[in-house]
Amino acid sequence: MKPESFESAAGALSAAAYGSPVVRAVNFHNTPRHREAELERQIARLGREFSSVNEEELDAFLATGRWAKPKPGVIIAVYEGYRNGYDVLRPILERHGLVGWFFVITGFVNEPVSSQFAFAASHDIDMETREYDDGRYAMTWEEIRELSVRHVIASHTRTHVSLATLTAGDRESEIVGAQQDFVRHLGRRVRSFVSLGGPEYGNDDATDRLIDLAGYQLVFSNLRVQRLRPWLGA
Repeated sequence: MKPESFESAAGALSAAAYGSPVVRAVNFHNTPRHREAELERQIARLGREFSSVNEEELDAFLATGRWAKPKPGVIIAVYEGYRNGYDVLRPILERHGLVGWFFVITGFVNEPVSSQFAFAASHDIDMETREYDDGRYAMTWEEIRELSVRHVIASHTRTHVSLATLTAGDRESEIVGAQQDFVRHLGRRVRSFVSLGGPEYGNDDATDRLIDLAGYQLVFSNLRVQRLRPWLGA
């Protein structure tokens, strides 16, 4: 979501949630320090009115249709792998007992600090401010490993491009290569995947085969989350 919609979206989400024990989602991208007060108010409201959701809880809900917590669940999806997701948003989430789902573009993280701003500009990764004097705008793998102890780490492809525009080899790099990056740096596969534009699983056989090859279990798209298979572990 765009920064100007932070608080209005929280209100709309909470107003719509009651009456059925469902899991909802709210999306964040860039969360700069100068919007910290807005973020604090929104996350505080979500923490009062919703329950956190981790991958095991979402898996069980999608498999059974039953939600065990007294409050509806909220998936807080944090896209791209911005450094301020770690520096600014993470501590706010933790103060209010919520789990973040960090959908990381692995190529952004792997990019040298000196060219991260240029990488972002050429890969549809919006930069609201130049807020870091050292020029690093992506999380580090060390920060991602720390996040993974309490939060969800998920794949947002390798370079944030539309899969439909790619050759077979480049598409494999985006889907399978991103998973290989996680295995290399986290020591395990990640379970959840979303690509730019959020197409569903089932739209393209070649893409689906690569998602299966990479071993993703959950595919996020614009309107739903698909559980492809039971999770067999890392």
